[in-house]
Amino acid sequence: MTINPNQTHGLRIRFAANLREHRQTQGLSQEALADLAGLHRTYVSQVERTVTNVSLDNVFKLAQALGVDAHLLFLPRGDEVVGKKGEVKLGGAKHLTPVKVAAKKAGGRR
Repeated sequence: MTINPNQTHGLRIRFAANLREHRQTQGLSQEALADLAGLHRTYVSQVERTVTNVSLDNVFKLAQALGVDAHLLFLPRGDEVVGKKGEVKLGGAKHLTPVKVAAKKAGGRR
């Protein structure tokens, strides 16, 4: 069985969006969440922007800091659409990674 990279990235997008939503609902800054989880603020920022892949240990730390079960951070969202290639789209717009955004600003394609 071959793993589709679009699907694994889509899972990171879903996790990041759910993490951000839970954090903001609780009125926490990235720095406050990081402190509660014993992580660095820049790491939380990178996870929310899907710049870095999050370990299972850190998923558990973040969930505990938010007071939620870890599986809730992986549930599909109401505004989520999965494209033909398995890519996740939120709010009807395709999620752009930071690399794609930089390339788009430079006028190139990536």
